[in-house]
Amino acid sequence: MLEKLKTVALLPTLTAFDVRDADDTADGADEPALDIDENGSVVTLPAAEWLVCFVPGLYPQWWHRFAHAKHKHVFAIRKLDHESWLLVEPWWTRLMVDVLSANEAIKFLRWGAAGHVLKVREAIPGRGTQLRGWSNCAVLMAFLLGRSYWTWTPHGLYRRLMADASVETINPDQLLSEHFRGIGNRIAGAAWKSPFAGPAAAGKTLPLGESA
Repeated sequence: MLEKLKTVALLPTLTAFDVRDADDTADGADEPALDIDENGSVVTLPAAEWLVCFVPGLYPQWWHRFAHAKHKHVFAIRKLDHESWLLVEPWWTRLMVDVLSANEAIKFLRWGAAGHVLKVREAIPGRGTQLRGWSNCAVLMAFLLGRSYWTWTPHGLYRRLMADASVETINPDQLLSEHFRGIGNRIAGAAWKSPFAGPAAAGKTLPLGESA
């Protein structure tokens, strides 16, 4: 075991770290019998695309003077459907993972518009490592995306992602405009399906005191 750890220590990203012993026939004897895919997961899911938001702080911190003006924090958010978004927000005290309503998501998108937003596809099975160390926002975002980057600052993570040809830069203002446009289109579509809307309603009069 010691020799294995010595070998692992020489690997730059520690991606090959595996404490299982191939020669131990009893390994896994007490584990539940589950079907796993080629990535070691009990379910197979496609890689998701995240909006990784590099943002200014919400209120002053002593260490902000040493950080990039617009990259003092980083979080990730992605759309689940028309009405909900998934948020991964690393706080100082906990990792906030919640499903947000569209109205709640808008607040985070507006925060993202104050900085820079990148569209990043997560890596499966990933090249991150739990031996990374200090789990600040930049480290946790790199781990979420399955990246092996050894950077501890949001701006450092931003530079590494910008060097990745698969990463797309998002215009935050355009993102918000498209979001509100989608809401407007759904409202208009619902109104058109109303019994008092569209050609079917032409010539229809409403009883006194009622309105569409």
